[in-house]
Amino acid sequence: MKLDVRTYIILTVLSATCASLNTDIRVETGIMLSLFLLQLLSGRGVFMPKLALTYVIFVLTEYVLLPVLPEAADMILSMFVVNVRNFFPVLVCIVLLYKNTRVSEMSASLTQMGISRKVTVPVAVAIRYIPTLKEEWEHIRDAMRMRSITAGITNPFKRIACKFECYLVPLFVSSLKSSDELAAAAVSRGIENPAKPSCRNYRPMGMRDYVTIVLALAVTVMCFLQRYGRQI
Repeated sequence: MKLDVRTYIILTVLSATCASLNTDIRVETGIMLSLFLLQLLSGRGVFMPKLALTYVIFVLTEYVLLPVLPEAADMILSMFVVNVRNFFPVLVCIVLLYKNTRVSEMSASLTQMGISRKVTVPVAVAIRYIPTLKEEWEHIRDAMRMRSITAGITNPFKRIACKFECYLVPLFVSSLKSSDELAAAAVSRGIENPAKPSCRNYRPMGMRDYVTIVLALAVTVMCFLQRYGRQI
């Protein structure tokens, strides 16, 4: 089941709103289960088991491990665990948007929404660069394994600093080169053409998109009432 680009964008915004309003783990778990189910229904390769497992680990850490830790450790770890866990709904929506959307589809949909080229062009280039960034990261990691960069370093802090340097410096140099190549490719494909871009795969929002948006709005309203209902 594939939804429209605008639906994924709305889901991302509403997920961020629910994450900031909700304080009930049961509601949050229901939202996460719904998003993971949407990933499963979206097709092959969209669902990320490691992401789901990481969320389960964070939940178990907060409600099983932290209560038995000393108070000082509980205060330090709880802030990190809770803040990262609240970001998971937004992260799942971003994965849905990235996995189910082509760059041309996103550009056409954003243009249909009346968004300026000053926004659509950087977004399209950034999305197109994500696979390149992942590929470069894997190449750097393989090169470090072959050369055993940190083999002779015993100090753990120096080891971490060395790894950061060995990863980031080649990555920055490669990013500068790739940005020039992507800009040249975009110009050659007519990205500076003032005409309104089109896409053969563009389609208007359907019933499943509206149903998904209505359900997401209902959950957002429920979270708002749960947070501020007594004050109203």
